[in-house]
Amino acid sequence: MFRIGGTTRTVPADHAFIALVPEESTYFYPKEATEPWVLSWLNFHGDFSMRVVNSFREAYGPVLALPLRSKAGMLYDRLSSGKERPTDPFENSTLCFRFLMEWARQLARPGLQEQSPVEVALNLCATRFREPLGVKEIAAATGLTREHLTRLFTRQTGCSPARYLRDLRTGRAREMMEIGGSPIKEVAQRCGFSSAKSLQRALSHHSRSA
Repeated sequence: MFRIGGTTRTVPADHAFIALVPEESTYFYPKEATEPWVLSWLNFHGDFSMRVVNSFREAYGPVLALPLRSKAGMLYDRLSSGKERPTDPFENSTLCFRFLMEWARQLARPGLQEQSPVEVALNLCATRFREPLGVKEIAAATGLTREHLTRLFTRQTGCSPARYLRDLRTGRAREMMEIGGSPIKEVAQRCGFSSAKSLQRALSHHSRSA
C-alpha cells in the first residue's frame, strides 16, 4: 500500500509507486496480507529525471503499471538489483534514461507492456548476456519449459536460444578485442564466458560456422 496526501492506494503486482522527496508519504504491507512480496527501488537525482518521473505521476497517478516481463521491467530489474549495472556514471545515466523512456512508451501504449515469451527471451539475452545466464534460466523467466521455448524461439528467429546467446556473447567479445586494450581473460568475463578457453572455443566455432 502507498499512502500520500491522506489517500491510501493499493500497489498490485507488476506495479510501482512514485514518491517525491521531501513530500509526506509512506508505504506498508497490510497485516492481513499473506502473499510473499519483495520491495526494490531506484533513487533518481537531478532536475531532468525529476521532471520525467513527476510528469508520469501527473499523467497516470502515483501507482503505475510496470510489468517485470516488459522491456521497462527488465531494465528496472537490472538497475535495481545491480546485475551488470554499469560502473561508469555516463553509461549508468544512459541506462537510466533508457528505462525512463521505455516506461514512458509503455504507459502511453499499454498494449506494449506484455511481451511474448520469445520477446522476453531476446530482451533477457540483450540485457544479461554478461552474466552466467543459461537457457534454463531464460525459460523460467518466460514461464515455458526449456524444450517449448527452444522450439518457439527457433521457429521465430531461425536459431536456438543457446546459439543466439552464444553468438551475442561472441560478437560482443570480437568488438572488444578489435578495440584492443583488454586481456582475453577480462574480455571473457565481461562477455559471459566462464573462461578464456571457452571464449576461444566459441570464437573458433563461430569462424567455422561463418
